[in-house]
Amino acid sequence: MNRPILLDTGYILALLNSRDEFHTRALQLADEIDGRLITTEAVLLEIGNALAKLPRRELAVNTLNDLRDDESVEILPVGPDLFAKALAFYSHRMDKEWGLTDCMSFIVMKERKLTDALTTDHHFEQAGFRALLRGVAK
Repeated sequence: MNRPILLDTGYILALLNSRDEFHTRALQLADEIDGRLITTEAVLLEIGNALAKLPRRELAVNTLNDLRDDESVEILPVGPDLFAKALAFYSHRMDKEWGLTDCMSFIVMKERKLTDALTTDHHFEQAGFRALLRGVAK
């Protein structure tokens, strides 16, 4: 796969945790992907929060720094414009249980014309995208 793909929290957590139900699929995708990965600072915040407790905190720091240093990973800042768009989208979907970070990712995917996300989250499928770790093709 060499087209740009959105990188979500669930993918990173699955890669790092050998007991995660999506770990094997995450490893497989890591071997297959050779294109650009796109994510947001909000996703990095989620990763840091998920791994904040000891003894995983060092893993969080290393993972976040590795992502920031990786030239194949584009990390979009959470500026006022992106936040406002995500909040508006979040506010207009009262029928869904989508998180604000997911809504931000959906905005990025629509603006960048991305179809695939490295995620375990079925909310991406609800929003019309492919959740690659779930193995569901649309």
